[in-house]
Amino acid sequence: MNRQIGGSDDRGTCRHCNRHVSDRFQSVFGDQDDVAHRCLGCDCFRRISRGSAAGVDVDLVDPSDQPNRNRGARVGATIRTDGGEFDGN
Repeated sequence: MNRQIGGSDDRGTCRHCNRHVSDRFQSVFGDQDDVAHRCLGCDCFRRISRGSAAGVDVDLVDPSDQPNRNRGARVGATIRTDGGEFDGN
């Protein structure tokens, strides 16, 4: 199935941190328009799996409010478009 992409400026980026997100991530975790409001770079998987990437308010501590709650390897790292981490060299 081929899906027509609308003219949204939000395609391919997280609305919260402006990092790249894949089309697949947006279609699985995003809202009804396939827009990602949060991503694994700015939120934890527990919150994303409960709907934070779709813009749903989740009853778990937001890493923006308490940054030490989300200390994974991907958090805050510069992410390449292929999903790997960029070490700056």
